[in-house]
Amino acid sequence: MSTTAASHTPTIRLRRSDERGFEDMGWTDNWMTFSFANYHDPEWVHFGPLRVMVENHIQPHEGFGAHPHRDAEIVTYVASGTLTHGDNQGHTAEVNAGEMQLISAGSRGMVHSEENLHDTVEHNYQMWFVPDRAGTDFYYGQTHYTPAQRQGQFRCYVSPDGREDTMPINTDAFIYAGLFAPGDTTTHPLDAGRGAWVQVVEGKLTIETGPDTLTLHAGDGVGLTNTDAVRVAAEADSEVLLFDVRMDVNRLWT
Repeated sequence: MSTTAASHTPTIRLRRSDERGFEDMGWTDNWMTFSFANYHDPEWVHFGPLRVMVENHIQPHEGFGAHPHRDAEIVTYVASGTLTHGDNQGHTAEVNAGEMQLISAGSRGMVHSEENLHDTVEHNYQMWFVPDRAGTDFYYGQTHYTPAQRQGQFRCYVSPDGREDTMPINTDAFIYAGLFAPGDTTTHPLDAGRGAWVQVVEGKLTIETGPDTLTLHAGDGVGLTNTDAVRVAAEADSEVLLFDVRMDVNRLWT
């Protein structure tokens, strides 16, 4: 993660908030960055092993009932409210704002539910990653950092090897979240063969793209490859996710 490739003009994959797929289910909305469920766009299928990204706003006392998954690494980041999780492996948990949950569904699969049992709207981003190997086992993890621990930096929640108390994922992906005040800047280095997807949860920021800058608002996302670093500057109070992935990991599960 620390060494960098030679600098190049970045290759940019820009996904504006209002260009995403949208589904209004009444009790929740689904804003889909990549093709998912009934939404399909052949130009937007995955970014390396990042296969699904859905932004949800779940209404009070609503949620997704018990449903199965297998051969998927499922990451959920709660931006506001509380998401209550239960699964057939014996886990029940509340995932609160600023927390990230990782579920490796495993090759044998699992069943879980995701519900908002409270009186306020719950806001989350859920991402699915393709495992880079067969025969994975079920895993449940949950990590929390205080706002002070995330302020002005990208804090790593997930890594392939569970380094430094991060949650271990079965693919080559590092997952970060950060909070930034106006004027904050940070640089995330990228190794050769890797890409970074930056997703703005709230706020406004700019990203250097060679001689120019790209401005992102809430709901916007961008994938960057062919670059040695991602350079971010906040123009408003911002909450941001960053995914550092190996770009040749894109095998779809069966």
